[in-house]
Amino acid sequence: MKTRYFSNLTWQEFGEIVPKKTSTVILPVGTIEAHGVIPLGTDNIIPQDIAEYTAEKINALIAPPVNYGITSSLLPYPGSITLEKDTYKKMILEIMLELARNKFRTIIVMNGHGGQVDELKEAALETFKKTGTRVIVVHWWILTYEWTKEFYGQMGGHAGIDETAAVMAISPELVKPERYSESMPREYKRGIQSYPFAGPIILYKEGEGMPLFDADKARKFYIKARDIILSEIKSILKSYKELNID
Repeated sequence: MKTRYFSNLTWQEFGEIVPKKTSTVILPVGTIEAHGVIPLGTDNIIPQDIAEYTAEKINALIAPPVNYGITSSLLPYPGSITLEKDTYKKMILEIMLELARNKFRTIIVMNGHGGQVDELKEAALETFKKTGTRVIVVHWWILTYEWTKEFYGQMGGHAGIDETAAVMAISPELVKPERYSESMPREYKRGIQSYPFAGPIILYKEGEGMPLFDADKARKFYIKARDIILSEIKSILKSYKELNID
């Protein structure tokens, strides 16, 4: 297949491919928000790359990415953009329903942002109930949490060691270590909230998760991370087939 992004196909080509040659589609989703010294679009860059890698391995098409999401505590940082929760959920639900109407039987949502986990879950369940279309939602940094701890010896964080490594592996020129300062990382602590959050790098455990600008380690981490995600998706699809869940 010359292209996996179905927006690059003509309507005739789409009709020849779906569902005869594939009925699986990957929908990358993220948001636009501050991420330390990595791009505002980090939450889109990573899931889109994982989608491209995965699509080739499981013979899936890729839907046009949804690059806008729900941004909250980092919204005041320049360039950050948000949608209201209800707006986002309604949009995602309608996109999923339209993918189902276009004869996709399996939708894989590749999510790069933690601020919309609940909305994606609700939209996925509603899509399944309304159409019978199978929906798999992947939150890549959660699925690879144990690998991050194994490889780096610590947990990740927002714009932290895991996200920074992923972007370094995908597009190293987009990482700007020279802009890093010690004032950027801040630990998120239960019992106190601040709006905006007082740092564009959010750590979830004291002393863990700060970005590491090591390109070789980043590539090794990310290659395995992608394969962990691919393996889990393949396992679910295999079970669907073996159990005759259509």
